[in-house]
Amino acid sequence: MDIAALRQSWSEVAVAGPEAARYFYATLFVMAPETRSMFPIDMHHQEDKLFAALGHIIAHVDDVSALAQFTHRLGADHRRFSGWNQHGQLVQLAECHYIWVGQALLATLEHILGPRWTPALRAEWAAAYEAVAKLMLAGAEESAQVSPPYWEAEVTSVQRRRADICVFTVRPDYWCSYLPGQSLPTQVPVLRTWRYLSPANAPRSTGTLEFHVRAAGRFSTHLVRRLAVGDTLLLGHPVGTALSSYDRAPHRPLLLIAGGTGVAPLRAIVEQLRQGPGRPTTLVVGGRTPGDLYDHDTLTQLAASTGSGTRWAAGDGRWLRYVPTVETGWGWDGEVGTAVDTALRLGFWADADILVCGSPAMTQATITTLTAAGVQAEQILTDSYDHTLYPPLSAAPAGAPHDISRTGVL
Repeated sequence: MDIAALRQSWSEVAVAGPEAARYFYATLFVMAPETRSMFPIDMHHQEDKLFAALGHIIAHVDDVSALAQFTHRLGADHRRFSGWNQHGQLVQLAECHYIWVGQALLATLEHILGPRWTPALRAEWAAAYEAVAKLMLAGAEESAQVSPPYWEAEVTSVQRRRADICVFTVRPDYWCSYLPGQSLPTQVPVLRTWRYLSPANAPRSTGTLEFHVRAAGRFSTHLVRRLAVGDTLLLGHPVGTALSSYDRAPHRPLLLIAGGTGVAPLRAIVEQLRQGPGRPTTLVVGGRTPGDLYDHDTLTQLAASTGSGTRWAAGDGRWLRYVPTVETGWGWDGEVGTAVDTALRLGFWADADILVCGSPAMTQATITTLTAAGVQAEQILTDSYDHTLYPPLSAAPAGAPHDISRTGVL
């Protein structure tokens, strides 16, 4: 394989950006019309996703282990995609779709590269794509031996904590295994859009999952305003390894910093810790005003029930310290300031693992403040909850680039 030729030609295609992406999808939908229904109606955030994924693959094409791991995971994740054929029948993603994607990719490369698209370069790209497709199909086949392509989950309760925040519980049709801190691709079938949501609870014997959603776009607004008991959602395979690796050094204290609905995965981690001997843990949840602390009552009860566990040096016998904080609030008698500023006032965290979860802006600002205060980057674990990012890459250290779409690449 001529890796240099692949990378050079790819760098030229990447410059074309949206033009190349639009050409690829237009070609794919003409060649295989049924694939159109596998994608959201609004392709605004989808157009560059295949190319972001390919960029990551090309960057690691000479790392056999990393490439196999990523493509296997990608293939397993893509089992959830399905569409409707011309006969109105539901069609799952299959090997033939990989062939069409490959043909559309080669056609796009030829269109963008023009005279630089030689028979030799075509052969290199065809061989490289075939190798990647085989790895993805192998990952899909392995996954099919142990789990379905997706779970159908019935909505069993809906609470609207605020006008823009909904807390709801679902019961999958059968057991859905995940780790606290991971997220699951979730689809409202009528919207044909997958978005990643993170359970707010550790796995329960009942199998139910609780999700927290704030209205910020079409998908989340639909859930906040229209979701009802009895509705059915689809859940894909859990992904993300950054937050779920909180136990990489169980002898170290934990600092959890949350903003908005980013509290959900951190609450799941606390629930999981409660099932063990406990571990010195500080959970700081921030909001602009007290009204933003929509899960305050639940977290207060959770902190009160953590038991004696591992003692703080100057604590009261409990291993969990819950600290709500607001930037402004009339009559508020708790901590005042951003979550990260409050966390830094509480202590020096040189020996702690720090988990950060919130909006992309909150997460980045928190990381910047922590590092400026002397916290080492390797101490910080975070997943991005921006739907343009893809969780399988979220194990990277805080601040490392995430370059794959959260909604898939095909």
